[in-house]
Amino acid sequence: MSCIPKKQCATSNEVPVLSNDMIFKILLMLPAKDLVKLSTVCKTWHKLINSPNFVEAHMSLCEPVLTFLKHSSESRPNMFSIDGNNGSFTLFEPSSSKTRDRQIYSMEFKRRKSKVGDLNICGFGDILATCDGLLLATNKSGTLLVLNPTTRKLVPVKPGTMVPPHDESYGFVFSNHAQEYKLVHLLLDDMGHIDSEILSLKTMSWKGCTVPSFGLFRDFRHKPVAVSGVLYWLPGDNDVNYFVSMNIDEEKFVRNALPVNSTGPNDRLMENCGLLNFIAQMTVYRIQVWTLKTDECVGKWVKRYTINMDYDITGLVPIFMARNGRYVMFKLSRDVVYEYDVEEEEMEEVSVDGNLSFKMALPHMNTLVSLENSAPLW
Repeated sequence: MSCIPKKQCATSNEVPVLSNDMIFKILLMLPAKDLVKLSTVCKTWHKLINSPNFVEAHMSLCEPVLTFLKHSSESRPNMFSIDGNNGSFTLFEPSSSKTRDRQIYSMEFKRRKSKVGDLNICGFGDILATCDGLLLATNKSGTLLVLNPTTRKLVPVKPGTMVPPHDESYGFVFSNHAQEYKLVHLLLDDMGHIDSEILSLKTMSWKGCTVPSFGLFRDFRHKPVAVSGVLYWLPGDNDVNYFVSMNIDEEKFVRNALPVNSTGPNDRLMENCGLLNFIAQMTVYRIQVWTLKTDECVGKWVKRYTINMDYDITGLVPIFMARNGRYVMFKLSRDVVYEYDVEEEEMEEVSVDGNLSFKMALPHMNTLVSLENSAPLW
């Protein structure tokens, strides 16, 4: 009789145990919306996915998308609406009645193709600013809110002490010194005078800050751009030779020279890879892209490249840069988007999967960032 081993090999029945580092790296490859679901698998994964180190590492790999609002009267069972009850704001499932409402959408790009996704959240008034995957927005009644549309975490914001009826601008930025997010609120009256105040989102308290000099801003048609703790504004629509910066830790407004004059309404300041960029329409056929590089706390503009076309491109409005600046996305109209490939030097129309038709869109990232953790998240 042949010998039968007393203990069979169990490798076929055992589940291999992965190290925490391997699990960390695997989860990093997943989109934020999937990570939100996976964080409910077990306490260990919830702690890992919501840890500052993981949130920072995941955000560093995120490619920008566009976020925009659009009116819709559709009613779906998974649609949630922003609503307030005695000052306490929540996301709740609305009634089945069809009312025309502003919903939030996200537009992802991948090599001359794009996909428009409905984030299933409605009840918006406007989107004022974005930062690290967080949105500063208003609901239909005009109340300020900070929202992560991916995680659906929502925080109401205390109203500022300065009340419009004049032109206003909001900046949204992270303070490296205070390790917290802050809002900068500017108010421009008809005479050109400006008031300013800053909100700490950790304490929800407003305070006054340095008032910009008279005439520094012509209008607030361009939303500020946040780059590494600094807010940047283009102060007007055309014939401008400077931009305005504000280091959130120093809380002072500074006038800085542009590399070339801004001569039209389609010129834009834009963030990419932690650097400020200026995209300027030079002629009917030429656009220049400049990058502000900092060396020993001194900024120097460097021309990265020139976009030359043999047809009229004055209608192209830059909306964001992707893949380390290799691709620049332009909007031609409410529903036409173009992509310029820097390496191939080609301008191609982007195929859109879904209903586009937006008037204004802001660069955004789908991240796991939350105000609940005061530790540095990048």
